[in-house]
Amino acid sequence: MRVLLIYPRYQWQEHGQFQEPLGILYIASVLIENGFEVSFLDLSFEKNLSLLEAEVQKADVVGMTSSTVLFSRAVYFLKKIKAQRPELPVILGGPHATAEPEEALKAGFDYLVIGEGEESILELLSGLEQKKDVNNIAGVWSKKGEEIFRGSHREFIKDIDSIPFPARQLLDYPGYFSKGLLQIGICVARGCPYQCRFCKPMQDLLFGRRIRKRSPELVVEEIGQAMAMTGRNFFLFRDDCLASLGKEWFFKFRKELEKRSLKIAFSGQTRVNEIDEELLLEMKASGLVGLAFGVESGSQKIVDYYGKRFKVEDSVRAFELCHKHGIGTHCFIILGAPEETKEDLEQTIELVKRVKPESITISRLTPAPGTYLHKETIEQGILAPVDFEEWDFYKNQSPIKLKYLCEQDLVKAENQIRELVPASKLYPRVNINKCFC
Repeated sequence: MRVLLIYPRYQWQEHGQFQEPLGILYIASVLIENGFEVSFLDLSFEKNLSLLEAEVQKADVVGMTSSTVLFSRAVYFLKKIKAQRPELPVILGGPHATAEPEEALKAGFDYLVIGEGEESILELLSGLEQKKDVNNIAGVWSKKGEEIFRGSHREFIKDIDSIPFPARQLLDYPGYFSKGLLQIGICVARGCPYQCRFCKPMQDLLFGRRIRKRSPELVVEEIGQAMAMTGRNFFLFRDDCLASLGKEWFFKFRKELEKRSLKIAFSGQTRVNEIDEELLLEMKASGLVGLAFGVESGSQKIVDYYGKRFKVEDSVRAFELCHKHGIGTHCFIILGAPEETKEDLEQTIELVKRVKPESITISRLTPAPGTYLHKETIEQGILAPVDFEEWDFYKNQSPIKLKYLCEQDLVKAENQIRELVPASKLYPRVNINKCFC
């Protein structure tokens, strides 16, 4: 069976760091390992769609992944595919299919892969290839006429070491480097035990609440392969809670790097309440050069509203530790919570002064579909109608009707913070050229 996988980031201006679509590359690797013929059409760099028609003509099935901000583009390509070959099955996976499955089916997708996709997509495609009934597969939704078939929840993969490495050979790395990719992305764990209001419970549906770690040995093996393929040794660990891996994991990771004579630099993101000095030193010994922290606010009231489960002073302590040991720091700030006041904004500005990050990202609170925040703001009648593309929280457009603040208040606070921390790129102290092989 010939499978065409499409990443629909077509003519899209990234406002955050430009990164590889590792999720769909994991899907590709699973399919290749199981004997499917896979083509990958990454539309990130295409100036026109000349390749699309030829690839669609050769395919037996098409798969796409989409976040909410890219959903309108995914639907655009769905219509083009169906106009060319109405009978061709088109599958959607990724965050938006998981958050809004009925909407995705209504848009015209034939099948949806909900949540963690490696096992579900394999069973679905095997069933299609063998012409079996595929309307009751766990983790898969489908629609026949007006009837929707909702597959049961599929259990998460217990041993994520069993998942093959993402199919990086399908990616145009020179193209990504030309677009500003600085760090090779790598995932070392899945799942998050926390319940932040702006990303849960949708993230639980994708990867669960229990952290499932990959073994340090396999992570290092993947790093070695990625270095050989790209000529780079600067990595971005794409996990939300990097420090949750623990000191023992990083000790084994460092020993495995030494065993293979690999020297790398890496950065990642973690929580301010999970870092301590011993762990930080072990991470640094492994090659850590920078950490990003979701500080969010200097007001404890607002931090609690987000459900972050840490104290503002935890942020101060985490940044002090990083400064003490020469680890670059990046700070994530969110403005525009429903209950936020001018006093809360002032407390955030004061916190930024205290923690002294080297770079910063300031975003507006965005109630992404599938989250507690999205449901609450709809119920409260304070969510303004916006297009799919406006769900990009990096665009700094506030979709929430605020009680105590106006747009000018948010702009003023943002400008004051940017005067304190002009840099938005992660870890400006890092000499990037020294990190390239």
